[in-house]
Amino acid sequence: MIAANSIFGHIIPEKIDRSSFVRVMQLRDFRRFAPQVVERVTLRAEQEFGRHSPNKPKFELPIWERWLHTYVQTHQSDQQSRIETNLTMMARIRFFQWMREYQSSTRRQKAALMNDVVEDVYYWQAVYLDYLHSLGFPEPTLAELYQDSERMIENFKVDATQEEIVLIDSFVMEMNRALVVTEVQKSIIDFLPLLRTTQENTLGY
Repeated sequence: MIAANSIFGHIIPEKIDRSSFVRVMQLRDFRRFAPQVVERVTLRAEQEFGRHSPNKPKFELPIWERWLHTYVQTHQSDQQSRIETNLTMMARIRFFQWMREYQSSTRRQKAALMNDVVEDVYYWQAVYLDYLHSLGFPEPTLAELYQDSERMIENFKVDATQEEIVLIDSFVMEMNRALVVTEVQKSIIDFLPLLRTTQENTLGY
């Protein structure tokens, strides 16, 4: 009864234990929460599972739960599951926080913020891939990941004002530019050892 109340009763995001918090994200409908509560839940989720958390998400699911996740993933409909809806809501809140902070920042602050955004994008992508690996699913292609992100951005625009939609498109453009620059830099860093080895072999070092 106590465990059920911690999940289905009144939620205090700052005080609920980690395992109950996971169940809240899976079983509760955040659309029924007050906006301020969803913001507090989003902050708790970032603190509990985010890039700076000391306890990263682990997908060591019992057999029955792996089967359930696999069934949901392989029988997806156009309608999102409850946890997908909740995650989309939290992602939208975080995206709008970034977007508004970016708009009010200096040029130097914008560069630092965008670096953090890019790091978070890579982090959550790695978490998502770990989740798929735990279910034995293949990694999605870059095209599939891009389509997923496009769908999420379109979801962010639901109920947004025209001014907010313009800001969303502008911020996404800046994010994409930063991601491309990061990919190019990573490619160069990965290529340099190969180039050095090739030069050494060619020159007989």
